[in-house]
Amino acid sequence: MTAPAQIVVATADAARRRDWTSVLATARCKVRSPDEMNGSNDVDVVITDEPLADTRLRLDEDLLARGQIGLIAVGTAAPADVSLPSDCSPREVRLACLLLVEIVRLRRQREAARRKEKVLSHLAMSDPLTGLPNRRAWDQLLSERLTGEGTPQPCTLAILDVDRFKELNDQAGFLAGDECLKDAAARLTNAVRRRNATARLGGDEFGVLLEGVDASQAGPLVDRIRVQIGGNAIAGGAHAAGGAAPLTFSAGWASLTAPSDKIAVQNAMQAADAALRAAKAAGRNCTRPA
Repeated sequence: MTAPAQIVVATADAARRRDWTSVLATARCKVRSPDEMNGSNDVDVVITDEPLADTRLRLDEDLLARGQIGLIAVGTAAPADVSLPSDCSPREVRLACLLLVEIVRLRRQREAARRKEKVLSHLAMSDPLTGLPNRRAWDQLLSERLTGEGTPQPCTLAILDVDRFKELNDQAGFLAGDECLKDAAARLTNAVRRRNATARLGGDEFGVLLEGVDASQAGPLVDRIRVQIGGNAIAGGAHAAGGAAPLTFSAGWASLTAPSDKIAVQNAMQAADAALRAAKAAGRNCTRPA
């Protein structure tokens, strides 16, 4: 062990407390009583000869449940990581404590590794500017939800794009452009039902997956979303020289029947992208179907 083991001895038996403390002190353990804890959870192992609820310890129950604090019960049937008989020797107590400390610290390392992996996975699948899923996450989501025979319903894929975004960046600056994208992402999140999905596909393009929405329903719904995420004024923006310009979006969409395969999903994305270009060609600030 790189650091001294933190052991709490919880017993009302003075002889046991003396013997356990003495044998653990020889093994580079820092031994404390419940009174010395003061609500702290900085402990590796608790050894007790009574139910934990009857001690003066106030430990984090979640840490105990996750095995981040080890528990040794001596002569009691209380739930514990290790149970020892009431006539166990001080040497057995020391061995049990040292082994359990190693186990507890390995558990902590694994949990820390899992948390780190989760954070890294989130970073890899998230757009750092808007917080929305990125293109990699979008492609994975479409593969998971739409391909295979388990797909239960039709859906619609929509692509929305900020009108004249390059001009906005050129005239108002990249910081204004970033604020525009962050605001649009927040509005998009509010405009789309939770069971559906959104993503920043790259640049000023956003993707929306509308599950259970077929071609007969998609047009008005996509257009409503498009209108809701626009409208915020950008001072000095590209739409009106020298003044505040309303931000507008163009949108294209394509619907899929169920079930779908990978090629069908790719074709739908291409069709939605072509529809978006058609909306741009039609004068922007409008929605077009595939």
